[in-house]
Amino acid sequence: MPVSNPPVPPHTLLHYFINNSGVLVIPILLLCPSSITSFAVFHFLLQTLWFTIFAGIPAMVTKVMFWVDFAWPWGLCLISATVYWYTSFDEELGTGRRTVICMAYLLHGARMGAGAIWMIGSGTWKIERDLPRYQFQKIRVEKFGGTWDMKFMQKEIYQQMFANAGVLFVPCLVCALDKTPGFGTLEIVGYAMWAGGWVIENIADTHKLAFVEANKEKPKNKRAPFCNAGLWKYSRHPNYFGEWVAWCGLAVAAAEPVGRMEVGIECKLGLYFILAYICMSLYYCLSEWTGAVPAEYFSVQKREGYDKYMKTTSMIVPWFVKELEEEEEVAKEDSQSKRGRSRGATKRTPKKKTGTQKKKKEATPKKKEATPKKEEATPTKRSSRSKTPSKETPKRTKSVKKSVKKSGKKVEKTLTPRRSSRKPVRKINYM
Repeated sequence: MPVSNPPVPPHTLLHYFINNSGVLVIPILLLCPSSITSFAVFHFLLQTLWFTIFAGIPAMVTKVMFWVDFAWPWGLCLISATVYWYTSFDEELGTGRRTVICMAYLLHGARMGAGAIWMIGSGTWKIERDLPRYQFQKIRVEKFGGTWDMKFMQKEIYQQMFANAGVLFVPCLVCALDKTPGFGTLEIVGYAMWAGGWVIENIADTHKLAFVEANKEKPKNKRAPFCNAGLWKYSRHPNYFGEWVAWCGLAVAAAEPVGRMEVGIECKLGLYFILAYICMSLYYCLSEWTGAVPAEYFSVQKREGYDKYMKTTSMIVPWFVKELEEEEEVAKEDSQSKRGRSRGATKRTPKKKTGTQKKKKEATPKKKEATPKKEEATPTKRSSRSKTPSKETPKRTKSVKKSVKKSGKKVEKTLTPRRSSRKPVRKINYM
């Protein structure tokens, strides 16, 4: 059964660290050469204008936040175009590395941006109701003493703008500014990671769309409540895993060009911090902020069996499915005990019956002992009558003896099965 009103997890220490440590990006970029600093300032203004037009103003008009899901991926395409244009003026820079890194950003953003256009155009994203992850943001803010208003919505929108303008452009720019011919080993590993993550993300989305289309053709009473086929069998959010691996790959690919830069050690350490910050902040965003946790808050309430799916399946990283043997056995016993056919009940009932059977066995011999006493009483009375002096006493005694014999025979016949278990009855003599 769906779970009603699941708990709202508060912000973790990682949340506060990511929000506050992002400010360190500004002094780091100021320590870098002018080629990086000047581009960072220009790109920051460009991303601010982009998000204001396509996310900030639409959110103020419609009172929903899904516009940021349109502005953010196309902002990655803007990074690709801006970096390619900015580095094309330097003739010493090669075109191979610049083309590869800019194409990676373009493909990464265009895939999600095209999906956002389709969702808005098809009416899947409706102005009357915001996306579940932003509804969850409202619930979380209000639960912990905040107020969800337009100011808070704009804060959330421009936080994602700052991710594009202050952090995510660094791998693209650093790789494009590298003058070294050819690709290093770490660069190849990084680009392979990006390609693998991008493919995983596409495969996961394909499996999800195939599940949705196949589910529509089934009757309502036979539709599956959620997708657990393909990659979704091993991860509850394999698309988020692919997204995270892709960004980690871009950070790894940029690590080697940073080491080859002719700058001070403080600039190199700052840029390495930004690359590590990308991997850490993207995982938190995809799992806690706008990804898995907000989506699952509503899935547990609406989709039957999703709580068990959460217990058996990994959240982000694909892994083997866990087996809940003990819980399944308990659930089976509970369900079957209601019908009177549980295995647990059959194992427990003999123990209860043995106790009652012992009590019955202890009570039954008492009844057997009571029956012969009555039979003993009848001959004694007759024997006392036989002693009374009268002329007919011999005949009576004979008749009594005969009757006693006859009755004794009858008693022997009737009591033989009972006397077999009790020795005192066998010693009774009525003569």
